[in-house]
Parts: sequence; structure tokens; C-alpha cells
Amino acid sequence: FDFVFCRNVMIYFDAATQRRVLERIHRVMKPGGMLFVGHAENFSESRDLFTLRGKTVYERR
Repeated sequence: FDFVFCRNVMIYFDAATQRRVLERIHRVMKPGGMLFVGHAENFSESRDLFTLRGKTVYERR
């Protein structure tokens, strides 16, 4: 996928589940694809998968 919108979903999962979901999203995205998340979500622990490009936008590595 070029774009994935996953807004205000991940806040309901623990860190381990968030990581598993992000790995699955990463697998189906094209390199350079954009992941849009909610304002309360932060994936700084997943810098190996995504690069922060804006407050709520991450780019697939």
C-alpha cells in the first residue's frame, strides 16, 4: 500500500501488540509509503520500521 490510515486505534493496545501490528503494516506497505496515525499515538520505539515525517505522519523505511 502507498498509504495506510490507522488513526486512534493503537492507543488501545499494549506496547508488544502495537509492535506486532506495526510490523504487519510495514510488511504490506511499499517502501516510502505513508502511515497516518492519531495525535495521541507515538511510535518512536519503531524507528527501524518508520521515520517520523510530521506530527502524525510516518514514512516506511
